[in-house]
Amino acid sequence: MRTPAAVPVLFLAASALLGGCSQPGNQGAPAPGTSTGGTSPACDLITPEIAAKVVPGIMPVGQNSSDRPPGSKAYLCTYSSKSMDGGITALSVALTSPASSQDISTAKSAPDCSPVTGIGDFACLQWTGYFRGEAGGASANVVLTAVRGDETLEMPYVTSAPMNGAPAPDGDAMARALAQAAVDAGWGNGSPLGVPAAPAPAS
Repeated sequence: MRTPAAVPVLFLAASALLGGCSQPGNQGAPAPGTSTGGTSPACDLITPEIAAKVVPGIMPVGQNSSDRPPGSKAYLCTYSSKSMDGGITALSVALTSPASSQDISTAKSAPDCSPVTGIGDFACLQWTGYFRGEAGGASANVVLTAVRGDETLEMPYVTSAPMNGAPAPDGDAMARALAQAAVDAGWGNGSPLGVPAAPAPAS
């Protein structure tokens, strides 16, 4: 299975923590691939305010640079939170702008990815880990992949598997939050947002 580009950075941010009303996004948004105030264009797209709607209390951590990290085609941005009950929750954003035709083709060929309507020219959602019955206390992962013009967006949302009697992660709620964040960031295409249902977690 293809590993989303932003997932390794996201897990690094989460590991570091363990060790230590919608606004239309097109109004006043920076031009694609540009940054304001020295921050990453990915953080300018999915702002702390938008991220906090996905996961209340989540904070910027780790990658937030106006430059692409060495070896990466994408601008990156990471957010994370930690709680006694819910464990680690993390949201990562990888924005490739401009994206090559190969980058766009790769984004559109993500495996086990269910179509989403209302976002960009193409969007899909992928559930892995806990939602696919992976062993070893796998985290619950939902990834939104989208294409708009010559840009690609990949947003993994990761939360700990159930622990200490905590409620099971809600794959439908995670998926809706990711999709709405993309719309809030200006990636809506004017058609109704349609989010597929998450797979039933394996018992």
